[in-house]
Amino acid sequence: MVDVTPREIPLDRRICKIWPDHIDIRPSRGALLGPLIGLALGLSMLGAIALFHDTLPILALTVLLLPALVITPLSAMGAVYSLVGSHIIIERKKQSGRFQQGLIGLGLGTDELVPFWKIERIELADFDLGETYVRGSRTPLEMVGWEVILVKVSGKRLSIGQVLVPDEDELVEEGFNRAYDVAEAVATLVEKPLEVTAAVEQPQADLPAAAKPQP
Repeated sequence: MVDVTPREIPLDRRICKIWPDHIDIRPSRGALLGPLIGLALGLSMLGAIALFHDTLPILALTVLLLPALVITPLSAMGAVYSLVGSHIIIERKKQSGRFQQGLIGLGLGTDELVPFWKIERIELADFDLGETYVRGSRTPLEMVGWEVILVKVSGKRLSIGQVLVPDEDELVEEGFNRAYDVAEAVATLVEKPLEVTAAVEQPQADLPAAAKPQP
């Protein structure tokens, strides 16, 4: 029996699933939190209207109803998208990648279709974060990150995903390896060169030739 289990690589707020003939990058289960909170808030507003419509003034009912009519359907669609929707899917059979454009953070909207012949290269670049503060701590937490980017022949750059880790040796090496694995898998699938422009933290002699930074 053929093993159809995909190889999974966690990204920042996304999960990359790699099959031999396609790659699927979708929101992680943690992305459900925002839509679920919105859905609970919208349903609470509608419930309050149903329970107290006889006693609340018209102005209060209006204040509850209008946001509920916007929040509830958007949050419901966002929850469905987080469960079953694909943000990015790259398929060898169709010779194209589809990037779903986000709407207010829910990933809902139009698709951008990128045929393989319009792809110039896949790039692994540094992702500039600056200093990130941990809640309750006065000490800045130094983070490092990398971004996998699809570069079109036209020069347009489409983000495939990021990997973010604290700036500690073991975590940096593990994070870079995850980002490189995703970039390499995409480059192999679309049969385009992989260019590493990120500052590599480990000796270049230990890296594949394709992973060495460009001069």
